[in-house]
Order: sequence, then structure tokens, then C-alpha cells
Amino acid sequence: MICELCGRDVPRVTSHHLIPKATHTKRLKKDMGDERNRQADLCVACHRQLHYLFANKLLGRELNTLDLIRQNAEVVTYVNWIRNRPGDFVPRKGVRKR
Repeated sequence: MICELCGRDVPRVTSHHLIPKATHTKRLKKDMGDERNRQADLCVACHRQLHYLFANKLLGRELNTLDLIRQNAEVVTYVNWIRNRPGDFVPRKGVRKR
């Protein structure tokens, strides 16, 4: 399986909701319908790092597409680092959320 963020061949991927489920409100459900359920297949390391770097509200408001996530400077730095690690490598710690 290939991670959609780092491009590594990994043993398994997890589904990252591009608009985190924790931020779904009644209004969002009504206004966006099925659009709110968009997902990306990420390796465990990338999925974990996104949630270390960013609060769910920020992910839902500003980083709600894979292209926007890929353009973020902190994500670019992380992806450049993780890209050269083996597919089964998962870092032990991340950085604090903003």
C-alpha cells in the first residue's frame, strides 16, 4: 500500500478524514453533505504526525485537502525526512500542536 502523503510503500494505511469527524457540526453536515467525508489513505507515521502538528479545527478549516496539506511548510519538512525511512518505520514522538 502506498501512503498518499509521503509516497512510501507501507504495510498498512489508515483513513484520514480531511475534515476531522470531531469538527462535524449539524450545519456542516447539512451544508456539505457527503463532501465532509473525504478521506486520504495515510501511513500510520504521517497520520500521527498530522495530528501532532495541527489541531482538528485547523485541519478542518485550513488544511482540508491533500494538496493544502502537502503545501504546508511543516509537512514538507516532515515528508522530506520520512520519505527516506523504511515503510514500517514509525517515529516515537511528534511535535506539539499549534
